[in-house]
Amino acid sequence: MHFAFCLYKHFPYSGLSLDMLRIANECVQRGHLATVYTGSWEGEIPVGVKVVIVKHFGLTNHTRAGSFHRKLNAYLDGTNYDVVVGFNKIPGMDIYYCGDYCYIGRSYLRHSIFYRLTPRFLYFSSFERGVFQASSKTNILSLSDREKAIYQQYYLTQDSRFLCLPPTLEKARWANLDDLPSREQLRRSLGIEADENLVLLIGSGFNTKGLDRAILAVAALPEDLLAKTKLFVVGQDKIEPFVRMVKRFNVTDNVIFLGGRKDVPALMKAGDMLLHPAYAETTGGVLLEAIVSGLPVLATPVCGYAPHINLAEAGHVLRKRFSQEELNEKLHDMLLSDEKEIWRRNGLEYGQNPSLYVMPQRAVDFIEQTCTQRSLYLAADSRQKPQESLYITNELRQALKGKDSFYEMMNIEGKVYREALGRRTLRFTRGNKDYFLKMHTGVGWGEIIKNLTYLRAPVVGALNEWHGVHRLKDLEIDTMTVAAHGIRGRNPATKHSFIVTEALPTETSLEDFCADWKINPPRSLKEIRLKRWIMNKVVETARVIHENGANHRDFYLCHFLLDAHFGEDDQVSAESKLYLIDLHRLQMRRKTPERWAVKDIAGLYYSSKDIGLTKRDLLRFMKLYRGKPLREIFENEGAFWRKVVSRGNKLYESEQRKALVKETERKRLAGEHMARKKGAVTHYVSK
Repeated sequence: MHFAFCLYKHFPYSGLSLDMLRIANECVQRGHLATVYTGSWEGEIPVGVKVVIVKHFGLTNHTRAGSFHRKLNAYLDGTNYDVVVGFNKIPGMDIYYCGDYCYIGRSYLRHSIFYRLTPRFLYFSSFERGVFQASSKTNILSLSDREKAIYQQYYLTQDSRFLCLPPTLEKARWANLDDLPSREQLRRSLGIEADENLVLLIGSGFNTKGLDRAILAVAALPEDLLAKTKLFVVGQDKIEPFVRMVKRFNVTDNVIFLGGRKDVPALMKAGDMLLHPAYAETTGGVLLEAIVSGLPVLATPVCGYAPHINLAEAGHVLRKRFSQEELNEKLHDMLLSDEKEIWRRNGLEYGQNPSLYVMPQRAVDFIEQTCTQRSLYLAADSRQKPQESLYITNELRQALKGKDSFYEMMNIEGKVYREALGRRTLRFTRGNKDYFLKMHTGVGWGEIIKNLTYLRAPVVGALNEWHGVHRLKDLEIDTMTVAAHGIRGRNPATKHSFIVTEALPTETSLEDFCADWKINPPRSLKEIRLKRWIMNKVVETARVIHENGANHRDFYLCHFLLDAHFGEDDQVSAESKLYLIDLHRLQMRRKTPERWAVKDIAGLYYSSKDIGLTKRDLLRFMKLYRGKPLREIFENEGAFWRKVVSRGNKLYESEQRKALVKETERKRLAGEHMARKKGAVTHYVSK
């Protein structure tokens, strides 16, 4: 068989390039022909692999990529390869090796809506869509379950098109560390004393790898520890901005830039820990390399291979919600920890697992199968129609027993909980498990124009709630779990969509739970502890979503569901949850505008006015929400809280007036009814 591999550029310090070479070499060893099409090649060309340089030109990254794509198509048109494998997002490939993060997922959270109008975004998003959209026939070699889930969040890509590969490590490079000089010799050659700490940051693309975070963490170390700590930065990238940063924080003697190196195994054997606070990382192969080298690791959970740190018990993974303070603290603690030797031994033992070294074999197996049975890994659901995307978890799909088309999902019957214009919510059971189905059938142009007139974003489908659930999960906020999602059509006024979520273990809202606090306030120690826990969770939820560019728009107590549990000592147990629901109006940006934060907090204030909160409770909320002393809040943020109180009071007064009107109308109707009844009796008696 003859396989083609397509890569924008190859250079020896790129993890993607190394993965491509391992797969190509495995193909050659099996007797296949391998041809690599690339825009440039640095380093030696391996024996048996043919390299074709695709000359292209462009002033920017996206224009160069577009030029490469056009020239590549011209090369491929006159050939007859059995399988074409892309290592960058190029539409039309038979297989895509998913070594890059989701571009749209990252851009939506990092940039404003105007960025989506730029040529760069339009180009890269269209190419990514061409690979991952539901109608594409490209199969995908996925390197991590985390990144697979992100792609499915934005493109609803079918499970059947993915093959999750095992970790990628080159056994010849990482399984023979004993052949290297001793750790003491290596440290002496690097100028590191026995009592010094050698911290490594390895990887090209310093912005993505979080070098700025690492420099801040090193600069925050106490003076005595900083004097004995060195950060070696290994990788090929522009260093000027970071050199200036190092000088600004006065750690020039502590941060050393080594450039690209080929002796990474030796550096890892000599080091004391790997620091990898990445912003985005599909896999983070360097994490595994460090683990199997016996090098303790401190990393962010955005790395696809971060779970291996916990599995190997070879370091620490930071929380999902990144905090520079947490990174500073963990770096300090790990450098002084007595567990360093335990982490080292655990990592070396983990490296004996043979499954860590078989990625090229599994990838070539998949390529061969795609060639001989092209339909084996293609989407099995032939009923999916154009302009239709459908995602269903395997558990629910099995419970549906074949009745899982878009039409059948939209026509599920159950107990109706809520019905409004273009929206219906019901509860149903499948496979001994309860679910909620929220379906949208279009609101019409009139409703859309009305919302736009009031400068409100109209809710035209389930997509917003789908993204909202994923965002809250990323922020470690308890919420619903999605079981299915589907969209049909493009017209925002008429398109149909749905979302299915697993039923939560409780239906008790905070509005109902706290309703009698005004008459019967918490008095026992158990009740007071629960009240304090609830307040802490509510304020934490508000603070986290607002600090991370989100706002709920319906942030009332009725949209918090309480599932409380207690331990033997009447303490609120760790199993307790406070779920935030009804996310169909949730907004996500780089930064939450003040007016939307005011609206959310005012909604909480309004919905809690009748539950007997004290002034002390409200002041505590303000302090926890801002994370500042009350004196500083009153001095600098008085305007914000006055807006909150004013808006909350207006909402409350409006609801009171509506309630009064309803009560007056009810009494009027009751009076008319009694009058008619009395008149009928009088008429009957007179007759």
